Amino acid sequence: MRFYAFVFVLLFAVSANAREVQDFNRGWKFALGDFPAAAQQQFNDADWRGLNLPHDWSIEQAYSIEYTAGSTGFLPAGIGWYRKTFRLERKESEPITHIEFDGVYRNAEVWINGHYLGIRPYGYSPFAYDLTPYLNERGENVIAVKVDHSNFADSRWYTGSGIYRNVRLVHTQETFVPRYGAWAESQDISTTGAIVKLTSVVQNLREKAFKGRVKIILRDPNGVPVAWTNKSITTAKTDSLNFKLKVKKPQLWSVENPNQYQAEVQLFQGKELIDDYHFNFGIRSIRFDANKGFFLNDKNVKLKGVCLHHDAGAVGAVFIREVWERRLAKLKDIGANAIRMSHNPADPGLLKLCDEMGFLVMNESFDEWRKNKNKWTTSREAGDMLPELVTGYGDIYEEWAERDVKDMVRSSRIHPSIFMWSIGNEIEWTYPYYWKMEKSNQGLMNAVLEEHTEGGVDELKETAEELVAWIKELDQSRPVTTGGVLPKAGNATGYFDVPDVMGYNYRAREYDNDHAKYPKRIIYGSENWGTYQEWKDAIDRDFISGIFIWTGIAYLGESGPFPWKGLEISLLDFAGFETPRGHLFKTLWGDQPHTYLATKHLVDAEWEIVDGQYQMKRERKGMDQWQFEDIDPSWNYADGDEVFVEVFSNSPEVELFINGKSQGRKKVADFEDHMVKYFVPYEAGKIEAIGYTDGKQVSEYALHTAKWVGKIELVADKEVITADGQSVIHVEAFAKTSAGHIVPDRDVQLIFEVEGEGINLAVDNGWERNVQKHKSDFVLTHQGRAMMIVQSTDQEGEIRIRAKAGKLISNELVIKTIKENL
Repeated sequence: MRFYAFVFVLLFAVSANAREVQDFNRGWKFALGDFPAAAQQQFNDADWRGLNLPHDWSIEQAYSIEYTAGSTGFLPAGIGWYRKTFRLERKESEPITHIEFDGVYRNAEVWINGHYLGIRPYGYSPFAYDLTPYLNERGENVIAVKVDHSNFADSRWYTGSGIYRNVRLVHTQETFVPRYGAWAESQDISTTGAIVKLTSVVQNLREKAFKGRVKIILRDPNGVPVAWTNKSITTAKTDSLNFKLKVKKPQLWSVENPNQYQAEVQLFQGKELIDDYHFNFGIRSIRFDANKGFFLNDKNVKLKGVCLHHDAGAVGAVFIREVWERRLAKLKDIGANAIRMSHNPADPGLLKLCDEMGFLVMNESFDEWRKNKNKWTTSREAGDMLPELVTGYGDIYEEWAERDVKDMVRSSRIHPSIFMWSIGNEIEWTYPYYWKMEKSNQGLMNAVLEEHTEGGVDELKETAEELVAWIKELDQSRPVTTGGVLPKAGNATGYFDVPDVMGYNYRAREYDNDHAKYPKRIIYGSENWGTYQEWKDAIDRDFISGIFIWTGIAYLGESGPFPWKGLEISLLDFAGFETPRGHLFKTLWGDQPHTYLATKHLVDAEWEIVDGQYQMKRERKGMDQWQFEDIDPSWNYADGDEVFVEVFSNSPEVELFINGKSQGRKKVADFEDHMVKYFVPYEAGKIEAIGYTDGKQVSEYALHTAKWVGKIELVADKEVITADGQSVIHVEAFAKTSAGHIVPDRDVQLIFEVEGEGINLAVDNGWERNVQKHKSDFVLTHQGRAMMIVQSTDQEGEIRIRAKAGKLISNELVIKTIKENL
């Protein structure tokens, strides 16, 4: 152990001066509008707004129907400019400087000291530039970025606008490991050992060939070196080096125990350490079986997946670690173990969180390929899709698709959470003849196919093959998938045979038929209604690996008419509060006993009793299947009202009580949708559901009559945060009776007060029709609750938070801010 400790300390001691990665998020200037002269170094930006990145200017604006779109959440876009003046802070031994952007939405053009560096159209792709030839070593430098999102309806969901992901400067010597230049794969994994295959690229910008040595060190999750090797190299320009290291008794990465190792690539010239590149990775095995489903570390795992868009409600597209940490923790508590990033590559910080928290991730490249999907201004139902709004990735596919899909792989292949690459989503909709084929018999299908293809070659299938090949060039350790929605047509053209693993969007009815016809095809539910039946269709079939519910968290866009800003058909609402659907899936996926109840006036309920049986008044079809019974966490009715009650539980039996009087014990198995139903007379007081397992009470949930707001209660998710100008806390606000019961249907206007070393970042109440501006100090509660996100300053001290509602004043929260979080 002494030897290990000596090596560990020595490695960090010599690596401190090899490479410098500088956070470049602070001290920017921003202006909304087009300022062509801002590209020049001498432009006067004194009147521009100062801010720190990441930044999404759309979420800061007011919701509006003017120059916005329902498809993108009724928030304005436009053109914005960013500028930053800086002096070089690098060592003389590190003469090479790159700037790295994790993502800019959209059409990002970059200048340094007036020199044009280039453009990156796709808003989800990382990109970088070498600034070295244009930098002033001793004077001021100016970086300028134009973001052109003037085409406000270029997507089917909210995208955000601006430099919404992180930016950094990287200073290195002239020979270095380039961006995304090292990665690892695990092989031959057993309980006794594993082989780690590490690849590292070395780039040389010197005029002469570089002669030196590359050293690889692997450290276990505790930071202890467990394997190392080295190799002498001579590199003229760029070399790719392969290493194999054996790790004894590996600590595997899994959803239950997301262990991570660290790899360090050290580049030496003689005894001088000239570069030090490190990254985390996981040792784990993945495989799919056409009959048995998905296996992680040779353990059969059912995918309890959710689809997620990249916005985070009130903070928009900006990635804030604590915001997503709270959201993912809630999904984990529900029981989710997998995420489909819909429908674009995820932020690196979100992928890092998934690594740490144990989520399997499908990283997805595109929603469109060569042809664009329709966009709309207010409502799909209104049929107002306009020709000028039919824009999207199809406009740039030919020029950028290969680079974008490969950069997705390069930038994220180190993440152990990623277990599949997805090349797209429901692309069939952009080929109308696919829909014709889906509805035709075999004879007509062949005629349609012949009419719309040249020589029997299907463009959709060809494009899929192209994308798969590009990914396989860079990574063969993970399968490639896509989300398909028209299996009958896809089978006929061969499109459904292209991916390694085929995702079925809302087509569970085709599982058995296609498994019988194509027994070697690996099938899973890539997008599913959030119903018990969808989950049952998966758990009843070993060959179905699992499902991905649409959606895990409510998202902005794909909605309308105004003020319907987004889709809340999810497990968590916009503010991250659990929905009734979330509670249902907690009973299906969660490990702990859980029971929940919600209610609705019987007149408005979708259910009725016919011949002693509960049945729906009308069958849900099509998009109605996304909806959930509109039930509320409320026991507020009028005397004499008949009330519909729905109870969810993972216990075999539940019993409902009103003021202690039993309304009957029922078996969950007697209800096909896993939702136990009661019709009961209203009686003011308490309604409670109890779950029984093996005859014993194991869980309960209660609602109380609560009609008058008597107090406002604030609850923070942390008592101490870091004083770094970035960390946040979530303050949940509840309108309650004097007895402490939430008042769900008498919403009140809250006014927040924040004093000390914190700022009110955003407010929300979670409702899909709340179009109040999020940059505000007031919010109306919805179902008795609301939320404020408070961000620290960079000074130590205290944050004092209160809320008022008329004459009511909440409890005061006191949050400490310190330089290093405890």
